[in-house]
Amino acid sequence: MVLALGSLPLVDHHCHGIREGWTVAAGDGGAGPPAWRSCFTEARRPASLARDVPSLLAYRHFLDAMADRLGLEPGDRERLEARVVARRDQLAGADPERWLRGLLDEAGTAALLVDTGFGGPGTLPVAELARAAARPVLPVARVESIVEELLRGGAARGSLSRFVDRFEARLHAAADGGAVALKSIAAYRAGLALPDHGAGEPRRAFRALGRDQAERFDDPVLVPFLLRRAAALAAARALPLQVHTGFGDEDLDLAAADPSLLRPLFRDPRTEDCVVVLLHCHPFVDRAAWLAGLYPQVYMDLSLTIPLAEPAAVRILAGALALCPTGKLLAASDGHSYPEMHWWGATTWRRALAAVLDAELRTGQLDLMGAHAVARDVLGGTATRLYRLQAASPLPPAR
Repeated sequence: MVLALGSLPLVDHHCHGIREGWTVAAGDGGAGPPAWRSCFTEARRPASLARDVPSLLAYRHFLDAMADRLGLEPGDRERLEARVVARRDQLAGADPERWLRGLLDEAGTAALLVDTGFGGPGTLPVAELARAAARPVLPVARVESIVEELLRGGAARGSLSRFVDRFEARLHAAADGGAVALKSIAAYRAGLALPDHGAGEPRRAFRALGRDQAERFDDPVLVPFLLRRAAALAAARALPLQVHTGFGDEDLDLAAADPSLLRPLFRDPRTEDCVVVLLHCHPFVDRAAWLAGLYPQVYMDLSLTIPLAEPAAVRILAGALALCPTGKLLAASDGHSYPEMHWWGATTWRRALAAVLDAELRTGQLDLMGAHAVARDVLGGTATRLYRLQAASPLPPAR
């Protein structure tokens, strides 16, 4: 089953762009810790990056896999990170496109759907990444980023109804410009409860908006109000809405990121036709899987969960498939900043999925044809249908 998985194309339906200076992973001119440590934790304090990340099993496993790919002898564990980074930077710097494409080919990644609201001005534009990667790279428009851009442009000086018109026009423009989905990080800002306020309260909240909202939009009334409008528009345009759920940066209130809080959105006649993809989900994987089995429009992934909790990936994935219909679970790397993160996320997904399906084969619960069909859907078939993509092309087997 492992070899069969390697031949199946993966649609990385939730990831981010890479840094413009991605060919250098070493930090502080090689004197400090590699910058890519930040991809293995949601912490941002220097002590966490310096002390905690190197002791993570997931990070150690990543370094071992990179050393194997680079042909490095295991040698001294204490120096392994520095040796991996030095050799990697040498190869990536010598031929960036060959290195990037090689990683994606080995991961079996046929296409990337990139959340353009993350990374800032130092991130490669979608078109440039597509050229360098030599495969489709399609944008996903982040709802909160669009709101912040409008506020920075002075849109708060008008009425709420005029602002909503401009907001929805921007969403339509994003869809017309090639965005294959919308994305929300409401979990980070006001939580996922999404109370349905009356007409008067959003107007009052809009009149009271402070300038800080243009940099971090987190108004507890307007976040749910505008997300509901975005969900209704997404339903009308047949665009999936990706929603961050579960763990994340240290400023996130985990209890407020529980995907089960979204049930009113799934049941509201105005938004019940909106296809929602629950992202990440940990530690609420069982709840997300329950929702995917309960509501026909709800899907889920484990994108951030699989690489960050890689030592437990098989157990977590098996738990998700205990409740989630196999055709409603999507694979994704949540890779960002460095292409090795897209490679590692896809690689760990393939390994975990192969292990779960091998267990089903051994017990006779699935035959080879059935296991292959499940893998095909999870890795790319469902994403291809959901985001209305052209059929993903087969790639050489992943290592």
